[in-house]
Amino acid sequence: MHARDIMTKTVVSVKPTVAIQLAAHTLTQRGFTALPVVNEAGDLVGIVTEADLIRDRFPADPSTPSGLTVGDVMTSPVVGIDHDADVTVIARAMLTAQRRCLPIVDGSTLVGIVTRRDIVRSLARPDADIAVEVRRRLQVLGGQSRWSIQVSNGDVVVTDQFHHASDRAVAQVLAESVIGVIRATVTSSEAPVETH
Repeated sequence: MHARDIMTKTVVSVKPTVAIQLAAHTLTQRGFTALPVVNEAGDLVGIVTEADLIRDRFPADPSTPSGLTVGDVMTSPVVGIDHDADVTVIARAMLTAQRRCLPIVDGSTLVGIVTRRDIVRSLARPDADIAVEVRRRLQVLGGQSRWSIQVSNGDVVVTDQFHHASDRAVAQVLAESVIGVIRATVTSSEAPVETH
């Protein structure tokens, strides 16, 4: 499962020139904890969080003038995660950086956002639902009778009744694109095939 499979594609973002009051209003009205900051071209240039806004209003040195725009208070540079990144990479990055959300980019262009809730939602998908979706996607490769699918806690094992290694590589990609799949292993009915 990759970032593009679980990310929210309609991203609410702000430009650096937006007043911090408007950013604060957007955060509270939408229930967000952070907003990606983009330039006129749609490139990710920063992120503004609740902490950034609080820090601006209650500076350590009261004689320091408060910032007026998002650009004055945002965290920059910010690392965007590639839309092809595996969800395990995203989860580790969130835990390491103690972030609730991460912007997703294609090159430098903001294309989505992944939150902790998105990851938890994918983990909550029942194995039976995952198996049905994997079967549906694999129909294009020899029909449903070709593939045996077992799912346990999001780990998918697909067994190929035929012996075409090139099809198994495609089957793995299709299976891993299903929301809720943590890892997919594709084997032959005769002997396991290394897929990584």
